[in-house]
Formats: sequence, C-alpha cells, structure tokens
Amino acid sequence: MSEPAGRAPQRVDAKVLIGGEWYQKDDRLESLNPATGEIIGYAPLCNKEDVGLAVLAAREAQSSWAALPLDRRIGHLETLRGLVAQEGDALASLITQESGKPLQEAHFLEILGTLDLITGLCKGAPAYLDDRRVGGGNPLPWGRRHWIRRVPLGVLGVISPWNLPLAIPMGQILPALLAGNTVVFKPSELAPLVGTKLAGLLHRAGFPPGVLNLVTGGPETGAHLVEGGLDGLLFTGSTAVGLQIQAKLAPRLIPTGLTLGRKDAFLVLPDAPFARTVNGAAWAACFGTGQACASAERFFVPIQMKERFAAAVAAKVGALRVGNGMEEGVEVGPLISSHQLERVEVHVQEAVWKGARLLCGGRRLPGPGFFFQPTVLVDVPMDCALMREETLGPVVPVVGYADLDEAVRWINDSRYGLSASIWTADVERGLALGRRLAVGSVWINDVSYSHTQARFPWGGMRQFGTGRAHGLGLLHELTSMQLLGADRGQREGEPWWFPYSSDGLDLARRMRFLLAEGLAGRLINLIPFFKDLVKVRGTR
Repeated sequence: MSEPAGRAPQRVDAKVLIGGEWYQKDDRLESLNPATGEIIGYAPLCNKEDVGLAVLAAREAQSSWAALPLDRRIGHLETLRGLVAQEGDALASLITQESGKPLQEAHFLEILGTLDLITGLCKGAPAYLDDRRVGGGNPLPWGRRHWIRRVPLGVLGVISPWNLPLAIPMGQILPALLAGNTVVFKPSELAPLVGTKLAGLLHRAGFPPGVLNLVTGGPETGAHLVEGGLDGLLFTGSTAVGLQIQAKLAPRLIPTGLTLGRKDAFLVLPDAPFARTVNGAAWAACFGTGQACASAERFFVPIQMKERFAAAVAAKVGALRVGNGMEEGVEVGPLISSHQLERVEVHVQEAVWKGARLLCGGRRLPGPGFFFQPTVLVDVPMDCALMREETLGPVVPVVGYADLDEAVRWINDSRYGLSASIWTADVERGLALGRRLAVGSVWINDVSYSHTQARFPWGGMRQFGTGRAHGLGLLHELTSMQLLGADRGQREGEPWWFPYSSDGLDLARRMRFLLAEGLAGRLINLIPFFKDLVKVRGTR
C-alpha cells in the first residue's frame, strides 16, 4: 500500500503501519484542530489484535536489524534527516493544525529540534554503541582480552504525548532504532496525524519492514501495547497513567522509561539582568501555550523587586497575540482540549479565591477553539494547585521570597523535579546555586534550550519519572551491557581451580597484600607474586 498523504490534511483518513504495510480500519478516531474545533482528519482505532500483529512484526524484524552494522543504521537516519528538511513546511503546518502551537514554534522546537537531534545521534552513537576494549582489574586474569558491548533490549513500545508530537517521539524512537531495537509506536490520540506522518518519513527513509510499526488509538490501544509482551517501554504522559504502567510491568521486570509530571521553577536573583529576565519569563511561561514539558510554572522573585517584576511581565504577557497558530504574528495558540482549558481555568480561579492578585488575563476567550488569556498573578499561596500541580497553561504565578534559602526550599518542595532556571548577573553564583536544586536540568539566564540536543541528558528527579527521555544517554538505557572475555586456552587450569594446594593458598595471600598495599608495598610484593604465579601455573 502507498504511504498516507504527507501534506497538511483536510479530513484525511490516516493509516497504520505494520510490518512495512499500510492498513486502513473501519473503526477510527477524530483529530481536531484545537484552534477551530474542526475535524482535520481521522486515524484508525487499533484493537488488541492490531497491536499484537505490530509487536509480532517488530519481533520478527529485530534480530536482522540488530545484526546490521551501526554505520548502516546511521545511514537510514541521515536519509531521514534529509526528508525532514524537505518536508519541513508541510510538517510544521500539520503540527500547528493538530497541536495548536504557532507555526514559528513548530519550526523552531519541532523541525529544527529534530534535525539537531538526528545530527547529534549520527555523530555520537559510535562512541556509545561500538564495542569497547577494557583491561582487567588485577594480575590474575593476565593473558586475557576483554570487551564490553551494548546489546539491544529487543522490541520496545513508545507511547508519546501531544505537546511535542514530532520532537518527543523522534527523541525516543531514533535512539531505540540506532541501538538495534525495533519499535511499536503509539502517538497521542490528540495528535495521531503527526504520528502517522512521522512513521511515513521513516518508511520512506528505507527502514526495513517491521523495524518501526505504527498503531493509533486511545487509552485502550495504549493498554494493549503495555500488555503486549514488550521487552521495554518508553512512556511520556501523566503521572497517574505512568504509575499504572509501572505497576503492570514491574512483575515482569520490564525496563520502563517514564517521563511524567513537572512543575518547573524560574528563580530570579536581585542582580538579574532585568530586561532579559522579563522576556525570558514571558517566553518560559507561554511558549507552547504553557504546555511544553519545560514551560516554567513557578516564579520566585526577591520580595523587594516582586511588584516591579510582576508588572513588567504582565505588560509583556498581556500584549502577546493570541489566536490560530497558522496566522502570521500569532504568539500564543489554543490549549489542546476543552478538558485542559477547564483545568487551567480552575487553577487560576482557586489561586484568586485563596488571595492571589490577578494582574492580567485569567479568563477563557469566547468563540471557537480552546483559548485562555495569558495570565500573570502575584502573591500566589504556596498551597494552591497553581503552585503544586501541573497546570499546563500560559500562566505566570509570582511569589516573593525573603532569602535564597527559602527560595531553594520552595523549589525543592515539589514531587516533581525536571528543570529550573536561575537569572543573575553573577554566573558563578548561579552555578553554585544550581547545585543545590533537586532537578534534572538547571539553566543560568536561559531556559529549555537543551531539550533536543542529543549530547545533553533530559530527565528529572522524584515523580518526574525514571531514566532519561532522549538523546545519546538513552542509548545506554535501551541496551544491556555484555562482557566478552577471551583466554587463548593454552593452560590446563587456573590457580583458583581444583585442585587446591598450599602453593595456591600462598599465592592468594600474596595477592591480598599486592591489592591492598600502597605503591611501596606493591613494588615489594610484585616480583614474589609473579614467581608464585608462575610456580602455581606451572603445575596446571
């Protein structure tokens, strides 16, 4: 069958990819444009049988794919990079129509981010995946050679979200494939058309049949994949669902990478470069309509500059242009769904009810689409949902702190720990402060930029999840470590083999001092040790 259409769809029927073939189904789900509420396409609703066939296809393809030399696998990624560049305009348009983000963000965060990721993976993968020669730790294995190699886990599931529907799954699928695994990919039910386009690009890049398989559908489809006999799973989504997945897979000891909730912090120091900090705050809270994984959701500012900072951010945020991301100049798009719109509205209303002051925004916008005004609040109580739970909206809650110890305590007092940014003229002070924060990434005078760069780790602490989410570091998490040791086999036995003897015991005692003594002790014992070793080995 031919690949589904790649251009921005108008009520396009997408297909699923299983074993290198595209299939249509009668059962399907709708994909909506969150800016207009209009249906832009349909995707198949895969059942248990469909998922089972996809896992089987991946299983049948895995051994031959893993046996392919690494440079051949890298070659497929290089072909894919060219296709992503060629299809950039159509991809960005589809991302904007299905996820709502402004077109410029689709280009910067998703298209350019994916290209940067592929380049980094192609350059860096050999250092992570090639066999590595290692020496022994003591003289007893003298005469042997050792290598450490990375072995793929096998068949992996990737369940991805809607907020970065291209960049996030690419950041997980591509390292998995590079490492020699095969993948069954389920995109979010809120962005199935971007997921279909992604699968189509890999298909066109020449990845063999069954190496990447696509299944689309809702939560039931995801549950079938979790229970489908995988060798590993990468999931990005809510904490509640992630914990359920972990509980299901734990009895089988299946490696599970979970990228879950976050409540990222934005810490302003008294000497912060004011204009850059204000501009950074507006972008950190509102890019991706506040729904990106590294959008800042808690803003801590010295009490003495709290009012000035909040007023300046409110002026900046209040002037942002809200609308359909396909329209020129739009800076803030819609939220992804009516459910998400209601969540943001409830969080803001609760904060105001508990005493927060609203400086701008705070309301949903009338008309079609799921739009919420960019919002700034000050004096937000620390016990409200806006400061404790994921909001995922264009909201800037500002809290004044008395001293840095208090600010650090507040930042670390969260069940999540993905990222934080620190804003100060004293970079060294900022770096020292960053070492006190229990988060996975800390940026000084910047925010979020490292997400798609393959050489940087991406992940967090506590209930953010487990492991790292993409890039070169993921190559180690998606492989097992295997030791290969080789002896020439020219001796009949070894000193620690049978039969035991007084000579062997003397050798063990001599070895004890050789390993434990300082340099002088080692020099004294080295020659006697080798004499004993030759004596014992001579009897074998």
